[in-house]
Amino acid sequence: MKTPIRTFTAALAFSLAACQSPAQVAQDLTLKVNDDTGRVMVGAHAEIMFRSITNKEITQKGPTDERGEFRASTEQTIETKLRASMPGHYRALVRDSDYYDMPIGKATVPVVLPRVLQPTALHALRASLNLPVQDQWLGYDLQAADFVPPHGKGKTADVRFKFRNEFVGFDEAFKDIDKEREIVRRIKAGRGETFSEDEFRSNAGKWRGALEVSFPSQKEGVITETERYWFYGQLRLPHLAPENGYAPGLRYEMTNQGPRPEPRRVGYFLRTRVKLDADGDIISANYAKIYDDIRFDARGTVSFWYYFNPTPNDRNLEFDPARNLFPQSMDGANVANP
Repeated sequence: MKTPIRTFTAALAFSLAACQSPAQVAQDLTLKVNDDTGRVMVGAHAEIMFRSITNKEITQKGPTDERGEFRASTEQTIETKLRASMPGHYRALVRDSDYYDMPIGKATVPVVLPRVLQPTALHALRASLNLPVQDQWLGYDLQAADFVPPHGKGKTADVRFKFRNEFVGFDEAFKDIDKEREIVRRIKAGRGETFSEDEFRSNAGKWRGALEVSFPSQKEGVITETERYWFYGQLRLPHLAPENGYAPGLRYEMTNQGPRPEPRRVGYFLRTRVKLDADGDIISANYAKIYDDIRFDARGTVSFWYYFNPTPNDRNLEFDPARNLFPQSMDGANVANP
């Protein structure tokens, strides 16, 4: 049965920091459009909108040329939005912060619009986990969305987490920590709640920690994808998980103090539930993907967007948002991106 062709609009929007002057914003822009195979998309409908310092909007429209490009320019713009559309492709959206490193004055914005091929039912979830113990491997079941015993009711450890953290003092913003503690104690009492020193240290303290991510069996692992991670799009990774190239794990070090680093433009493929024959060759495996970086909080939490295909040896990870195998009533299961 053929997949019906759909039409999606690629809406790309970016603006540089508000503190910059109008002269610092790119004013001569070229939108360059390809599909996920690298094919130039000729005749795609393109729009580039410029907003001036007086809040006036000017939109220039037209088809992409034989190079897949559409160019527009103006003067004294403080914000620019780009849109492109093509039947049978996923849309894209570049948010305000996505082009913080764009050259000033003139720029080319490359965009990949992946094809709609074979959307399928997957387990898709934004998981937010409190890591219950330190210095122990905690197995997490992607299909059950739970830790394995003794910390949950999952059955298969698809991925494992181990963390360690330490308290390194109270935030300097609190000039009198004893006074702050007493204020929180009174607020808790007024609500009929019990004051917890651990909770107070978690909220008012400085922490640093390390997280390790690993897999329980041979030939399971993770691929870190940056070159083909289309961070601005709906479908952010290639349709199929790779067959080879999986590394044994990841490591993160984090503090909850200081300025946050720029978010990494990265996605991951996972291979898990591997079964081997007598020669050590893979008989079957399951595949998953993670959109954006894994977020680790030094106080002991981890969160990530994941998609898990429960069918062994099926590497298709193009998700159909209307067919989430988790119930929509489940926390984190309202997943719109494929």
